[in-house]
Amino acid sequence: MIFDVLYESAQRGELLLIDGGCCRWHLRKDGRITIYEILAIRCGAGSEMLTQLQAYGKPIQARCPVDLPANEWYRKRGFVLLRTEQTKSGREVNVWHLEASV
Repeated sequence: MIFDVLYESAQRGELLLIDGGCCRWHLRKDGRITIYEILAIRCGAGSEMLTQLQAYGKPIQARCPVDLPANEWYRKRGFVLLRTEQTKSGREVNVWHLEASV
């Protein structure tokens, strides 16, 4: 259930909540951050959350279905498209990567 997932992320300190947005993410053992979900209902909220994640100084990875306009958001913020994958359900997703900020 989604509430269990959100609770577990919050317990690990991997849930960003700001005015107008939330982001569920994970710091992987290899040192990369993976964005699971990023939701913004206020202009600029997504960029604010990305800035907070970049403060960790780690590379960031995200997956986004190819048919969503959010792909343009990732591109405009400096993410590089690594590849396109097909999920088990058959949906294609783009895998985006952003190098760590210095």
